[in-house]
Amino acid sequence: MKKALLLIVAVLVAATLLGRWMAADSGYVLVIRDQWRLESTLGFAVLATILAAVALVLLTLFLNLLWNAAEPVRATRRFRLKVARRRLKSGFILLMDGELDKAERLLVSAGRDGDWPLVAWLLAAECARQRGDGEALERYLQAAAECRRGDAVAGLMRARFSLDQGRPDRARRELQELAERAPGNQRVQALYADVLERERDWEALCALMPRLRRALGEQAAARRERRAWLARLQHLGQKPGFNDAESRARELRELWKKVPTALRQDPAMVARFAGFLAQLGDGRRALQLVREQLQRDWDDRLPPVLEAIDDLSPDELLQVLEKWLLERPGNAAVLITAGRVALKARLWGKAQNFFEAAANSSQSATALAELSRLYLALGDRTKAAAVLERRVAELGGGLPALPMPDNAVRSGA
Repeated sequence: MKKALLLIVAVLVAATLLGRWMAADSGYVLVIRDQWRLESTLGFAVLATILAAVALVLLTLFLNLLWNAAEPVRATRRFRLKVARRRLKSGFILLMDGELDKAERLLVSAGRDGDWPLVAWLLAAECARQRGDGEALERYLQAAAECRRGDAVAGLMRARFSLDQGRPDRARRELQELAERAPGNQRVQALYADVLERERDWEALCALMPRLRRALGEQAAARRERRAWLARLQHLGQKPGFNDAESRARELRELWKKVPTALRQDPAMVARFAGFLAQLGDGRRALQLVREQLQRDWDDRLPPVLEAIDDLSPDELLQVLEKWLLERPGNAAVLITAGRVALKARLWGKAQNFFEAAANSSQSATALAELSRLYLALGDRTKAAAVLERRVAELGGGLPALPMPDNAVRSGA
């Protein structure tokens, strides 16, 4: 549109300049041939030449149109294309109506003779899939793949059909080849990532991320990348067959080096990695990671990591937790963690104080449960029952109002 406007403006400017030039001096043209003599002004000669050129172009187009209409081969081709379009439309409608046999015949014919063969072959493949004819399905998809730009579309459809049939391994092979051939195709890359996530192949999914980021964009790929690395850490941390905690911790540290820099500062990622290190006996490193992350950005998922640290003294951990409580008094996550660490140190009174503070500040179900358990262990059943009643009362606040039996009636019965 912009090019057409620029062309029109250029023609108008040229015509204006030419007209002014002609108005200043009309000029004189004389053509002599034997006894034939033609005299004219220059402006009229130029105008006549332009009109003759336009007439010649229009006459050429008109004659070409007549030739195309009269030529038998082209007329037959146009008729076949018209019939194929009608069959494509009718086949699609019949497919939607569930008349698969008729629809398939019309769509196959449209694929052979029409100017939209890719659409026709893909719809015919859908008919074959619904009929359960695997041989015809593969034949139609192969015909679609041979069409212009049909390779990726046919491969995608074959992969989706494989997923619907419960064959993710076949879908993965198909998509892996397509992803290599079409690295910029968004649908191919997204479906391939979905299959890898469904099969829990987190290593392959993490390796796919650079290509996925180029195809889908930073925001869409970042969410999937975060899930993949969290799951990869989880898988390695809980991987069976490791009897040596040091070997597993070493593998976790090696994997942590491969985690993207931005994700190494994600609180959930740090909490998961540090938690596994703590369980595997590297409590010092876990505590360091938690403290560094909390200095950058506080997150309540990080303090509970200290509960899993057994190779550091509870007193040292309590000092760290009490420092955090000075900065964030009443924080339920820190109070509950401090209470559990105090239990490890057998500081029953201190643990009770932490759990009571957590229960009073946040009404945390975890704090109430820990407090009730501690009261029972200390032999104070009255306080334990009172704590449980508080929890039940909180749960009862969300229950619908319904008739309940009266105490007097129940006791009399």
